[in-house]
Amino acid sequence: MALPEKIEAYLKFAKKKRISYEAEDCSRYNTRTNGKSAKLHPPTLAAIFKLFGMKEKEEGAAGIQLAEKSVRYFCLEYPVEQELCVMTYNYQNGRFCGIRKKNDPAGETTKMPGVLKGKSTGEEYLAMLVLASIVPESQYYDDEFHTCFDELKRAVKAGLAGQALKMSFRCCDNLYLRMTATTEDAISFDRNQFAEGKLKDSFHPFDLNSGIYAPNACIIGTFKVLGVKGRKKGAAISELKMEYAGHFNCRHSEKERIPTLPEDYIVSQEVEEILEMVVHTPARLFMMTGEAGTGKTTDARMIAQILGLPYYVFTCGPGTDELELLASTVPNMGTKKKTLPVLPAFYDLQMDPASALCVLSGTYEEGISEEAAFEKLLRLAYEKGYESARAEKDFLLRESEIIKACRLPSVLEIQEPSMIEKPGTLTRLNSLFDDGAVTDLINGEKIKRNKDTIVIMTTNLDYVGCGNFNQSVLSRMSLIQPKQNLTEEEMKRRVIARTGYGDEKGLNFMVSAIQKIHAYLKEEDLQDGVCGYRELENWVRTFQAIKDVRRAAQVAVISKATMDPEEQEHLMKTYVEPYC
Repeated sequence: MALPEKIEAYLKFAKKKRISYEAEDCSRYNTRTNGKSAKLHPPTLAAIFKLFGMKEKEEGAAGIQLAEKSVRYFCLEYPVEQELCVMTYNYQNGRFCGIRKKNDPAGETTKMPGVLKGKSTGEEYLAMLVLASIVPESQYYDDEFHTCFDELKRAVKAGLAGQALKMSFRCCDNLYLRMTATTEDAISFDRNQFAEGKLKDSFHPFDLNSGIYAPNACIIGTFKVLGVKGRKKGAAISELKMEYAGHFNCRHSEKERIPTLPEDYIVSQEVEEILEMVVHTPARLFMMTGEAGTGKTTDARMIAQILGLPYYVFTCGPGTDELELLASTVPNMGTKKKTLPVLPAFYDLQMDPASALCVLSGTYEEGISEEAAFEKLLRLAYEKGYESARAEKDFLLRESEIIKACRLPSVLEIQEPSMIEKPGTLTRLNSLFDDGAVTDLINGEKIKRNKDTIVIMTTNLDYVGCGNFNQSVLSRMSLIQPKQNLTEEEMKRRVIARTGYGDEKGLNFMVSAIQKIHAYLKEEDLQDGVCGYRELENWVRTFQAIKDVRRAAQVAVISKATMDPEEQEHLMKTYVEPYC
């Protein structure tokens, strides 16, 4: 194959060949003592020169997707002839994923070819490994390669033939030896991904639209395909069910736990973000923070409904302890009069041991001896007596909703965990939050969270009684979403859907009053009450019942906004009475 034109020209000028036996042209990984050599590899150098030119020509892009300060994917949009290779590389399994997209309005896509004669020289795949070698956050970052890469670029610009050739030899030798090494730090490359003459892993449309492979750190150029998906603003539950339902299985016995919110409810940005993460990544732990009435619980129920999963909820309080997170004690309301198990007569045991045993066991064991039947009768009588005694306890131990939810695919909402007085209490669940970890229950059973149990913590952070979280809990959350207050338009849409109230003029007044009262409470730092969406809905429902908007405001809104009688009077006179 032909080398890049400049390299061919430098070889001719220096009267050198593609192979060098000089030690200074070899990389530090070339440890041979006899016959040491380095070779120029056309596809590797073509990839390096293409990366050099991306910025100047404004075509193509290179970057990474960072997750918790480590690289999840290397991302590349690499131009080849009249097509764009859209690719990612996962260093953990050594696999590429990608498609070829034509540079025309239709943008037709095809599978990535394998590295074969007449198909691909491997240039685009080598470009990805070059990228992995020069990114400091990368597992495969190599300081020698990075230095030679930068020095080659400088030497080519300056027209320094000898230096450019030396750096070219070193780059090719370095990358080749790291790819073919047998040590643990060798570049991971799965050869089987090209077994069928083409790259096995391709992008589906939702992969590109979801932004799941989108880089969050761009190194060269601007990404045009691997971008972040734009939200479907105004999408309802029914629309998103068509896109996200069917990814998880729900037991028939659990279907009654699937929420049944109105299908025309508009879904928030937070819900869509979590749905994308759940469907396209292993992420299952989330947190929503915000004031009461911003829709955190509604969002959690929406997620369960859209995914078709049962919904469980556990509410924390100041006194919640480690035991309550796993189980609770409840009174035994089913106490019955003790009855002894029915035992066969001794004569019956002698005459027909199998029939006598069947009286207690329910199973006829033909041919059983008298001695064996008698031994089994004693054991069964003991077991039945033990079970009867256990059922007669004054209290029963019942596993919590958290444990029930962790046994199967579900959506679990843990409400107000910040209310727990001891921040360390919640760390009892860390082993349930960690993938593959096992938690010991009180009865000795070991439980591992189902991989499709979705945990959503919903909490207020600024209310009276709220405390800080233990950092180990926070670090396990995939997303922590601060919920913004509902806008006036969102409030109106939601209250109309839930109450059926259709007087636009009256509704505008109520929504405006709620917003103004909420702002006043914030401004005056009044923390002994609340005023938000729930108070609006209660106001509307109370008015529908008693037909008196002023009285409805007094009992449903003002009385909850503050406990101070003077402040209540001020709120009524300022925000309600002038408009009634």
